Amino acid sequence: MLKYKTLWVLAIVALSIYVPDFFADTETKSLRVTAVTDADSLRAGDLRLRLHGIDAPELRQTCLDKSSQPYRCGQEAADFLRSMIEIGAEIQCQHLDTDRYNRWVVKCFHNGEDIGEAVVRAGWALAYRRYAKDYIEAENQAERAERGIWQGNFTRPEIWRREQRKK
Repeated sequence: MLKYKTLWVLAIVALSIYVPDFFADTETKSLRVTAVTDADSLRAGDLRLRLHGIDAPELRQTCLDKSSQPYRCGQEAADFLRSMIEIGAEIQCQHLDTDRYNRWVVKCFHNGEDIGEAVVRAGWALAYRRYAKDYIEAENQAERAERGIWQGNFTRPEIWRREQRKK
C-alpha cells in the first residue's frame, strides 16, 4: 500500500513540474506566437494553443470555389491567420480549458481584436457551435458576404476529419 501512495505522490509531483503553471487562473496572459499550425491552432513555445469556439478547415482539406474548382481551403485559411499574426507577435490569451490532445483551449486577442472572431468573420473558420455560441453572428456575416470558404462548397471540418479517419 505504501508503495502505491509513494508512486501516486511522485506522479503528482512529476505532473506539477511537467504542466506549466502559466495558466493557473483565468487571468489574461501575454504570449509570443512561435508557429501557426492551421487557422485554429497556434504555438507559443512549448504551449499548443487551440482557439476557442472555432473550427477551421484542416491543412490538407480542399473546398470548391464559386466556379466549382477545387482549392486548398485549409492552406488558405492558415495563410489568413499567418497574415494576421506574424511569428513573434505578442497575443493576449485567456485559458478556458484543455482539450483531449492536451492543447490549451484559449480565447486570444491581437491588437485588441478577438482572433477567433476575425478568422470566422473572414470566412476561414466556422463557429464551433458544439463548444461555444460566441461566433455565430460572425459566421452568418461571412456566409452572407460569401467570404472565405463560403464562396463555394465545402465539407464542415469536423465531418471532413471524421471521413479521413474512416479511410
